Amino acid sequence: MTEDTLPTRARILDACQRLFNESGPDAVTTAEIARTVGINEGNLYYYFKKKEHILVALFDAFESALLGVAATPLGARASEEAGIAYLRQWFNLMWEWRFFYRDSAAIWKLAPTLRLRNVDLADRAQADIRRVLERLVEAGLLKAPAEQIDRLVVNAWIVSCYWLDYLHSRHNVVKVEKEHVDWGFAQVLSLFVPFFPQRPR
Repeated sequence: MTEDTLPTRARILDACQRLFNESGPDAVTTAEIARTVGINEGNLYYYFKKKEHILVALFDAFESALLGVAATPLGARASEEAGIAYLRQWFNLMWEWRFFYRDSAAIWKLAPTLRLRNVDLADRAQADIRRVLERLVEAGLLKAPAEQIDRLVVNAWIVSCYWLDYLHSRHNVVKVEKEHVDWGFAQVLSLFVPFFPQRPR
């Protein structure tokens, strides 16, 4: 199914994800959304009465994608490569949904109900990440005691969620490019390297 043949609601959400990633949800107008989709604003309001409702629908999709990544199995035989690939998936997800990481303050203002949902989502995702790291420990691929696993989960989450803020405040990065995602991935990976028996090649 091509984009042109998608149902209107799906086309609206697809367009909003692209526009919000580019400019942020607070900067994108309903007129711009309607124009991008090729419908009038009245038709847009038929599907979504407020921008808040668009954000909630997008968060539903983001939540599903994030939990899918968090619960990704390492396969029958865990390996260092599988662990690194698991981390890389997080940054692919962040690239696809970067406005949720970059524009959280604006999002909570536009859709305040999402703040609590985001807290719950973080709790569930961190639990899955902890299970993956414990699996790597059991396989002898990660040398870290239980208390260190907890710190790794928290520190990796902090860096993963706030590296965009750092680039913006420290280096005045306004437009996020794929190279910045690679930089963020390298920062998180560096947290795990000391606990690998051998450094990843």
